[in-house]
Amino acid sequence: MKLAEISLQMGFKNLKDSRSYRLAQSTYLYAEGEIYYRKGSLPRALMSLYRSLEIMEELLQSHTIATRCLNAIGNCHNRLGNTEEALKLYTRAYEMRKKLSGSKNHLDLPFYRGQIGTVYEGQKQYDKAIQCYQEALELSKELKLSGILRLALFHRNIANAYAWKRDYENAYKAAMDAYEIRKDILGDHPDTARSAFQVGLICRNLDDFDGAEEFLAEAWRIEKSLEYGNHSEVRDRIVQSYTSILPGEGKKAFQSEALEFYQRLWVEEEEFSYANKSIIDAINQLLDSSGDRKTIKKYEKEALRFYEMAWKSPDLQQLPYQERMEILQNILYLCKKLRQKELLKKYEGEQLQFLERQWEEKKEEMTTQDKVDILQTIQRLVERHGDERRREKYEIICEVIYSYCFAIRTASINRR
Repeated sequence: MKLAEISLQMGFKNLKDSRSYRLAQSTYLYAEGEIYYRKGSLPRALMSLYRSLEIMEELLQSHTIATRCLNAIGNCHNRLGNTEEALKLYTRAYEMRKKLSGSKNHLDLPFYRGQIGTVYEGQKQYDKAIQCYQEALELSKELKLSGILRLALFHRNIANAYAWKRDYENAYKAAMDAYEIRKDILGDHPDTARSAFQVGLICRNLDDFDGAEEFLAEAWRIEKSLEYGNHSEVRDRIVQSYTSILPGEGKKAFQSEALEFYQRLWVEEEEFSYANKSIIDAINQLLDSSGDRKTIKKYEKEALRFYEMAWKSPDLQQLPYQERMEILQNILYLCKKLRQKELLKKYEGEQLQFLERQWEEKKEEMTTQDKVDILQTIQRLVERHGDERRREKYEIICEVIYSYCFAIRTASINRR
């Protein structure tokens, strides 16, 4: 990507308005967006992908690469929980690809159909999701173009949807189909670990505890064998689930092994990425039950450093309110625990400013209880900072809100 960026910069002066230069720029932005998506920097990914799509649609209108960009943007929105927007984007990708092909005879079509299914699954419309996954599976078999691995993906998704419906017999069959394909073709691979984990969870729900332990142990074995940066999306859930089914000394030994595993991952981290939040959190959770005070303090300091970077990162400024608030609360908690008084005072000031911005920008969208909660926190922080002007301002606002709440409650009682 750095080499590509240098090439674009070299051609900027003479080629910036040419069609070929702008298409190259669009391709670069698409690749950049996909990389940010995999790093977990979703707002930054969306910025690159939307810019890429804008150039593509201006120069190419409908095109295969435009459908893939639509799909990538849909992935970002799906992960952010914007399911309706994700559904629109996946559907646009599917319809554009079908129109380009003049039929259903293209390897991307089953994949996009499956993507639509993931939205339905996220919306708890499991029958619709299964229908989409089955259509994608059958279309892949007909085409014989998208490879056996694509079949494994659809089997896995079908298993997920059946598991959500608590139809574990059908879920087990589909999950095993996916696992066998991935094991045979990929061997030790993040996707194989993910499928082993899925089978293990389904076995546990079928009360097959021996099977659950076997497949969770296999998922953990694969995770340990993988190189840094190449772990499955369910890495942390594997650790949590395997811990929960192990008895006594076996659990204790595994927790020690998992701690060493996460510590190694943390040492290998060379640059800040919000996707590594789960690593430092897991280390501190595991140390709570078995760590010495010196090691605990060391990683609490590391966690404070990490969360400070997360709070200051431009890429994370657009995270949803709850996630930003969680980052801030972690900083405040660690400042108190590590007795960092000056830092605590600084971030209490940051918290006050953050909550005031939320109040001004979002108060019309808040429920009455949310308004009460945020105002109580603001009042407490204002009093702690001794800001008389702010104290008077929020005292008046609180009186209005509390009076409104009282009137609503009284009217409700009278109606009874």
